[in-house]
Amino acid sequence: MESNNQPKIAFAGSGPYAEPVFEALAEDSDDLTLIVKKGTPPDNGISLLASGKNKEIREVGDKKEFHQVIQELNPDIVIVVSFGIIISGETLKIPQKGFINVHYSLLPEYRGPSPIQSAILNGDEISGITFQKMVEVIDEGDVIYQEEVPLEENDTTISLAEKMAHLSAMRLPKILASFLNGELTPQKQSGKPTYSKIIKKEDGKIDWSESSETIERKVRAYTPWPGAYTSWNGKLLKIIEAESVKANSKRKTGVFGKVDGKYGIQTGNGLLVVKKLQLEGKKALAIEEFIRGNSGILGSTLGRK
Repeated sequence: MESNNQPKIAFAGSGPYAEPVFEALAEDSDDLTLIVKKGTPPDNGISLLASGKNKEIREVGDKKEFHQVIQELNPDIVIVVSFGIIISGETLKIPQKGFINVHYSLLPEYRGPSPIQSAILNGDEISGITFQKMVEVIDEGDVIYQEEVPLEENDTTISLAEKMAHLSAMRLPKILASFLNGELTPQKQSGKPTYSKIIKKEDGKIDWSESSETIERKVRAYTPWPGAYTSWNGKLLKIIEAESVKANSKRKTGVFGKVDGKYGIQTGNGLLVVKKLQLEGKKALAIEEFIRGNSGILGSTLGRK
């Protein structure tokens, strides 16, 4: 495509999982503007990338300011990745080709704000990416493109999001060109919708009566935030890395001990073998190093007030 025929694109997003997608578009797009939320540090990855490629950067604080910026830019299309501002129906009408959202699930599965965490929490073996034509009702837009992404048994939210972001970056430029050229027709979502929730700090608090499998999934799903945490000696204790073992010890639920040469906590069903811990105010440590400095944890019941 000749440069003077290139579409005018606005990209709304910030954070590490939007960065690869923006970078891929920046390679091919001469007329590309980055829109970030106010408060995004100017030295964050996506802003540095945009500056390095001489792309305009605009900041918005809410949906009203976002509407004004879209009116001023009047782009042909807007790409949205991990943006965090609700977009009004009136704003969606401005670009001739509308808005495309990169969503990290196979819609209609896990509509909402935490699709990656939900896939891990539910023990899914397959998730994926969806490019959807945005409508006013969140995540109910027609599907432009989907592709499956397998989950590895040790995937965290960080690792799975990185895989999805890089796959999206590989696919979006070509899919976008086909869509703009009228070669792709968005299709209605098919299947029964499921929903993901807003994750809160308290979601990371461990209930030791749950199974070791459930708790281990929380450790991975809530990495990096809010973390899977309990308490010991009046301090917050984060479980950074762990493994679920079906065998049970003879200890009571929540008790930390050593079983068959491994350190772990008895749960409602199974043993949570701990590999890395982080005590409040301290750095994360491999379990052997942690025990050397905190041997008093052996035999303790975690989570007591």
